[in-house]
Amino acid sequence: MNNKEILEARLDQIVNTLESVEKIIDNLDFGIPEKARQIVLKMMKSDEINEIITGIKEKRPPRLVLMGRTGVGKSSLINAVFGKYFAKTSAIEVGTKVYEKYNFESNGEVVFEIIDTRGIKESIQVKDTSAEDDLKKVIEEFEPDAFLLLTNGADRSTLKEDSLYLKEIYAYLEIEVPLVTVINRIDDIEPSRIKEPDSYTEKKKANIIIKEEQVRKVLEEVGIHDSFIIPVSSYIEWNHEEPEKLSPEEQSQLTIEFDGRYNIDTLVNFLEENMDFRAAVYLMLTDKIEIAIKKIANRMVKSFSMASAAVAVTPIPLSDITILIPIQIIEVTIIAYLNGEKINGKIAREFIFSVGGVAALGVALRMIAQQGTKLLNLVVPVSGSAISSAIAYSGTYAVGQAAIAHYIDRKTTDEAKDVLQQSKKEAKDEFEGK
Repeated sequence: MNNKEILEARLDQIVNTLESVEKIIDNLDFGIPEKARQIVLKMMKSDEINEIITGIKEKRPPRLVLMGRTGVGKSSLINAVFGKYFAKTSAIEVGTKVYEKYNFESNGEVVFEIIDTRGIKESIQVKDTSAEDDLKKVIEEFEPDAFLLLTNGADRSTLKEDSLYLKEIYAYLEIEVPLVTVINRIDDIEPSRIKEPDSYTEKKKANIIIKEEQVRKVLEEVGIHDSFIIPVSSYIEWNHEEPEKLSPEEQSQLTIEFDGRYNIDTLVNFLEENMDFRAAVYLMLTDKIEIAIKKIANRMVKSFSMASAAVAVTPIPLSDITILIPIQIIEVTIIAYLNGEKINGKIAREFIFSVGGVAALGVALRMIAQQGTKLLNLVVPVSGSAISSAIAYSGTYAVGQAAIAHYIDRKTTDEAKDVLQQSKKEAKDEFEGK
């Protein structure tokens, strides 16, 4: 099996583990009250955990809506995301010249499904209501994972026109998917002679920031306030002067002679963290195995942390520790297996103890903090719940990050302890800041 197949097999095993989590709980080397056992089982069927299971089982290529004028570099952006030259294949004849639906493929495998508006405002000289309505319907049926508005930021008037139309479509669809404004070709920003990202001068970086603020101002003028703006360079020189004229087989063999990509990882990370997990998992699996493992592990840690936070706001007549420790044991077990290491509940529990998980978040301090705040909750309900949830979230997050450090990054136990303490504080601050 290749690396991708190995990781997919591990993910399938993780699904089996999550779907039969009762066996793990019953095989723990310590007893927990039946009430706690039932709550743990319920939490392991929460939306956050089910998202992991569904995402792995139903992983699929990301669906993107690309909006922007002709020549802003849509195909080059997709190629830059993967560092490969992808063949563009027609998926459906949509019967119009103002938008197009197609796939990007590599070795016969779809990596992205795309609806490209192809600059609808530049294609329609007179307002064509039927064409615009047709596009809205196609996008609605497409169920996109994200909208990408591409611009080079050079023409303020066309950006404003495209932004207004994007806002109109977004409002019509009444959907909540990531909206990203990508300022492409920032390598052309002065001094344009500098194409190597590591060689960008302070002047070029300052000009990029100015361009970003100019784009942000236009978006705000039309009422778009929730778009994540990412300036990127998709500039790549391939080992063939005219790669678009090659066959798909020849294109798949192309190699990079000069890599001028800038900030592409920021775009990819944003998409993976914010779009449908089914698409996010698929996108992660296209990366190098060690990077994919780390990304998937981090996403799982967040899901387990949110499930743990729910424990704190659930009325229970017993210590939270009897519920959160089993959840954290399952979390550690899965993270270890992601990197190919099978451990049982006893080893996972010993790891949590060894890195200070219980000392920092467990029996002594947790009993004071968690149960103390629940007593406070009798007097100040909102304050008590918020504090308790933050501790539960940050505790599980910190244990997960320590497990990633130890089982994936191969750090020592002492190093994992440091990661736990740092992650606990960061996660608590983040949770309380929501």
